[in-house]
Amino acid sequence: MDNEKIDFRKWDSCINKSANGTLYAYSWFLDSTCEKWDALISDQYEAVMPLPMIKRKGKWRLSVLSIISQLGVFSTQPVSEDILNQFLQKIPSKFKRWEIPLNALNPRGLHCYQYSNAYVHSKDLIYPAEVQQYMAKSSSLTDKGEDMTVSRGVQLAVIINFVLRMYGRKIKQREILALRRLLSFSSRFGFGNAYGVYSSTNNLIGLTYAIRFRNRVYMLFSLADSTADRKKVFQVLLNRLYKDFEKQDLVLECSARSDEELIEVLNTNGFSSTPFAIVKQKRKFLGLW
Repeated sequence: MDNEKIDFRKWDSCINKSANGTLYAYSWFLDSTCEKWDALISDQYEAVMPLPMIKRKGKWRLSVLSIISQLGVFSTQPVSEDILNQFLQKIPSKFKRWEIPLNALNPRGLHCYQYSNAYVHSKDLIYPAEVQQYMAKSSSLTDKGEDMTVSRGVQLAVIINFVLRMYGRKIKQREILALRRLLSFSSRFGFGNAYGVYSSTNNLIGLTYAIRFRNRVYMLFSLADSTADRKKVFQVLLNRLYKDFEKQDLVLECSARSDEELIEVLNTNGFSSTPFAIVKQKRKFLGLW
């Protein structure tokens, strides 16, 4: 279904009612992060699948930016292999060599597609901050005894400059624009906040952007300067989130995106790791699979 024909109220209602509903599938998040997105919809919005796109060389291509962690099929009923396969088969044939992340409750291993695994890391925030920090045996001091401080509400321009400094040419202009739109929208409506870690010399050395939405707090991205004690930076960020959201019926969720040091810190803090699949269309050879 073309974007212009989607009933966004019904769409978001489906995501709300889905057991696997996640931030990345809501219409406002897709509007903020996608140049364009269409959808596959069945049974009066009882099951939906977003199709994010980018425009390259004058053609729309099915493509997902790295800021979008989990998509796939969302349904008010459990998603079986048959249902998932039906949706994947309905992806328009005009899209070639696509790759889409599914979500943690979508089946994995359909034989017609190639798969790789990714992981989402999560932890309950119901405990007091002191308990969370004690479990991680953490402090705000580096091994050199230098103190780090965390500031909430880092300005958009500072965030973008830090992201550019960390990624350099690896990040594309369309990703920066998507990030600007998403951060502007979420901060304007009061459910997004940037947390910056500053060194003892007041230099920005770490950053995460947290979105509280429904019963979860999403660490949208987490970055640390390679010249700093990166694991300590990540721990200090977690400590601040523990404090801001302590003793609430919330789940803290983080997609580490293969950052081994961040993953190590999350494991030390008792985060659980749940796999989800990234599905890729198999290439045809001489017209056969």
